[in-house]
Amino acid sequence: MTILQGLHLAIALYLKLFFLLTPFFVLGTFLTLTAGSDSALKQRLAVRIAVGAAIVTLVIFFYGTWIMKLFGITVDAFRTGSGVLLLLVAISLVYGTQSQKNDYQKENLLDLAIVPLAVPITAGPATLGTLMVMGLETPLIIGKVITAVSLVGAVASIGVMLFFSERIERVLGRASISILSKITGLILSAIAAQMIVIGVRQLWFAP
Repeated sequence: MTILQGLHLAIALYLKLFFLLTPFFVLGTFLTLTAGSDSALKQRLAVRIAVGAAIVTLVIFFYGTWIMKLFGITVDAFRTGSGVLLLLVAISLVYGTQSQKNDYQKENLLDLAIVPLAVPITAGPATLGTLMVMGLETPLIIGKVITAVSLVGAVASIGVMLFFSERIERVLGRASISILSKITGLILSAIAAQMIVIGVRQLWFAP
């Protein structure tokens, strides 16, 4: 693999992973939960969310294979199941059925950084399932390194969005963020459909 090919692969993976993390849904949820909080608290929370999500997603990407072997799950079955979950997430983003809870106490916001803001809001079951499949389909070390770098970049981008969430909200407005979230859902639905088709085809024709 040449440097240029590696760069193209990294950019493609970064874009895929960025939308897989449903950035605008995460942003909308973050703004709802932190409404009325001071900027310093929001920024500290954003950093914790990014670090927590990065750790969880990297662990799943590198060690998800062991989990699947432990339960005797094939990659095609997991790909199909993850695709279905991802499709449900995409549908909920498009139709706005995902709930955004705002009944948390503001003084406990930092305690919510890992659960639920990092997992499952940022890195939900569908995202983790997709990363597990990607880990299985990337046997070469160079491929894993490129994917890991792209994943860290995608999570870091989410963190930057949350860090500057107040400015983004002032520029775009809640309505625009909601529209972007729906567009993310459309992109995820295409990724989910591809995963389901490939998984079902492999399972159907498996010996």
